[in-house]
Amino acid sequence: MYYKKGVIGFTIVLSICAIIGSSPLNLAQSAEQSYDVDACVSMDLSPLVRSQEITIFSFDSKGIVRSNSENKVFDNCTVHVKGVAVWEGKKQTVYGYMKYLDPDGDYVIFLYTQNAGEKAAMTTILAGTGKYKGITGGGKAVRIAGGKPLTEGTMQFCNNHKGTFTVPK
Repeated sequence: MYYKKGVIGFTIVLSICAIIGSSPLNLAQSAEQSYDVDACVSMDLSPLVRSQEITIFSFDSKGIVRSNSENKVFDNCTVHVKGVAVWEGKKQTVYGYMKYLDPDGDYVIFLYTQNAGEKAAMTTILAGTGKYKGITGGGKAVRIAGGKPLTEGTMQFCNNHKGTFTVPK
């Protein structure tokens, strides 16, 4: 009787391990994977110059990432972005760095560039730690929501960020 219960218990544990090991969230593989996340942030702005011709400011934003992907990669990461934005008339150029920090403490660093006149920003993965060590890839980010600033010198908004990545074995 005890032998039978032990075999059943072992079979259940083995089955759970097999499912977790083949989970799409298992990043220890070299196949290309996709991500689709919404990142909502509050941004502090620090102006360098403001005029009719040109406005330049640095920004520092922090927020949270929620995954829309089945694999839930980057879900519940905190996000920190620093960079510079330039408006020449109505054309905006943005250059910055994003850090997605996951609940385990591992992170991915992205380069974020948006050229004047373009609606989407291009992202390039530069580095990763822990389960993301050696990660490569990138994608596009597009603003999907924005509200009235809570206080002067801030912005609050959400971007949708989609792309692909590969993590070496």
